[in-house]
Amino acid sequence: MKRIRYFDVAIAALAVALVCCAVAMNERRNSDAEFALGLAYASGKGVEQNLAKAVEHYRKAADEGNVKAMNNLGSCYADAIVVERDDAKAAEWYRKAGEKGAGLAQDNLGSMYLEGRGAPKNPLEAATWFRRAAEQDFLNAQVHLGKLYYFGDVDVPKNYLEAAKWLEKAANHGSAWAQNTLGLMYQEGFGVKQDPKKAVELYRKAAEQGDAKAQSNLGFMYYQGLGVERDLVSAYKWLTISGNQGEITAVKMRLEVEDRMKPDQVAQAQRQAEEFKTAN
Repeated sequence: MKRIRYFDVAIAALAVALVCCAVAMNERRNSDAEFALGLAYASGKGVEQNLAKAVEHYRKAADEGNVKAMNNLGSCYADAIVVERDDAKAAEWYRKAGEKGAGLAQDNLGSMYLEGRGAPKNPLEAATWFRRAAEQDFLNAQVHLGKLYYFGDVDVPKNYLEAAKWLEKAANHGSAWAQNTLGLMYQEGFGVKQDPKKAVELYRKAAEQGDAKAQSNLGFMYYQGLGVERDLVSAYKWLTISGNQGEITAVKMRLEVEDRMKPDQVAQAQRQAEEFKTAN
């Protein structure tokens, strides 16, 4: 399960200045400045890139209680950045940060439990950590929790009501995967009242972000006239866009739609698909 593990880069020049001042004045290290300096060395912004020094400063900041540094240090162990890969240490640092309320670390720890990295595979424990992050309105965790309930796993049975709850939040935050999946739920009535119009609305949002499956689903809705007036040109357009991304279902369906179209309609749909590609 893909996850964004790292906190964003801060202003490196300021970090360098803060740490240098603290050291020069023989003052207690500023954990925020240590963390920012670690980010600076990791990115090469403001200083020459040096991953070993980045890890060194993450560790100093983490030892002083900086939760962002704890998370990033965990990710260094998870991804073998400078240090040897050690999933148990990665999970340990994620837990330390997660117990202090860091949503990103909570989500990362949930993924470790889901994948069985650094600890025995435990989807139920994963759901617990995902929920803690999701309740902080953390988008990745909302997607992960919604996905876990949508597909189900060992000790976590499918629960479309819970899946819809979290995917709705993620969809509102702009997650194309959540929008497409929630659209399918509205189309079929899984965990929500069946509503083809709502499904079309969600498919369109995801399709406009470039989601190939949503583009295929939107093309299908236009083809069948579900939740929207039947429109073969629009159907062909979206199926073409999706098929060009390698979505096999869309390629097959486009051939079926094309058999019911006039040449000028096909040409119109192809122009619209090209215009979408140019605009995006």
